Amino acid sequence: MNRIWPALLPELKRFPSAERDQAVKTARQTPLEALELAATAAGLVAVTALTKLALNVATSAPDLASRLEGALLNFAVALPMLVAVLGPVHLRRVRRGLRDQLTRREGA
Repeated sequence: MNRIWPALLPELKRFPSAERDQAVKTARQTPLEALELAATAAGLVAVTALTKLALNVATSAPDLASRLEGALLNFAVALPMLVAVLGPVHLRRVRRGLRDQLTRREGA
């Protein structure tokens, strides 16, 4: 298991070591809530708007090599922005999934 998960997911410490991988896999399957869906949509729109200018400049170039270079540069800029915007939404969903599993365990 990735060593970063326990730091990002404090709920994971309440699971036995042998069950942590499966707990994270199960938590990743938790459906998104309305707030998370809205945040995802807003994040995608914001990143698209911020990178659109670079793409327009890149695609207005006359030759294919310049256009491809511009598109790759745009992708390189957009990817970290998407991780920064959508990463917290994913972590929230996984943490919620882990809390749900813990609630079910304690109730059983």
